[in-house]
Amino acid sequence: MLVPRSNLRTGISEIARCSCSNRFVKCATAILLMFIACGLKAADHEHLELAAAVKSSFLSRTNGVARLFSKSVNGTEFERHPKFWLRGVSGPEAIHVGSGAGATAVTPWHVLGANHWKQDVGAHLCFCDAVGNTVTRTVVAGTEIRSDIKSDIWLAVLDKALPNPIAPLPLMPADWTNHIGSEPLLVTAMNQRSEFGLATLVSLQTSASAWFRYGCSYCSSDLAPNLVFLPLRAGDSGRPIMTLFEKNLVLLGHITLEYGYSNFAGPDYSRYAADIQSAIASLGTNNIAKTQKLRMVNFTPPYLQ
Repeated sequence: MLVPRSNLRTGISEIARCSCSNRFVKCATAILLMFIACGLKAADHEHLELAAAVKSSFLSRTNGVARLFSKSVNGTEFERHPKFWLRGVSGPEAIHVGSGAGATAVTPWHVLGANHWKQDVGAHLCFCDAVGNTVTRTVVAGTEIRSDIKSDIWLAVLDKALPNPIAPLPLMPADWTNHIGSEPLLVTAMNQRSEFGLATLVSLQTSASAWFRYGCSYCSSDLAPNLVFLPLRAGDSGRPIMTLFEKNLVLLGHITLEYGYSNFAGPDYSRYAADIQSAIASLGTNNIAKTQKLRMVNFTPPYLQ
């Protein structure tokens, strides 16, 4: 556990005011100061700005192409593009890449997507693992999250658990915005053509209260001209909005609205995480599915729960 920075600084000041005539005391004081300095460095690491770390992770990978697949047959057979810019990152496997509305796995049994255009009971979802194998699942139950206050979030249960090569995406904790830091947070969003483009979080609020109470606004980023997110303005609903934490995509929300040529908005899943977890425990008839827990990011090791 790290000592608060204010306490560390107070300790340094007090030690500095002491007159140490004894050689042993001087040596002990020097050692103590060294440990305090290490504590300050650790505290600095603990308060690492998320946006700066994310920017570094994204911009070190901009020498590829935006499209996840080089080939798709009937929306059910896929060939991963060898130059996909986020290759080697954990996360794309958890995203539905077939036809219809977007959906993203958050447990081996559950997906989240847009309530206004959803993968309803009976819908078939397609996922593609890192080596190009297609996994198909069927939605057997679903529910809207917090219909009383609006969320535009649809939770669905699958007929079978997804296999281990398809790792569900983690969510941010409720206080994640306190860790963003002083510069804009970069994100990536996926459109209906399975293109992952760069965008920037521009506001932690939106004017779309008729759609959801808690959400964020984004704008396409030109930091990497070959990877600008392209809103297609029809058919992108439910597609994921993510950021990159270390080598893991983290699910922030989904696309609900696209307006203009570069702006879009969607709900902030972290603000509804407790409601989503509660719905998981009661939705459907599969008792194993009801025991599943959302994966959450920590900002101290271990980073993923």
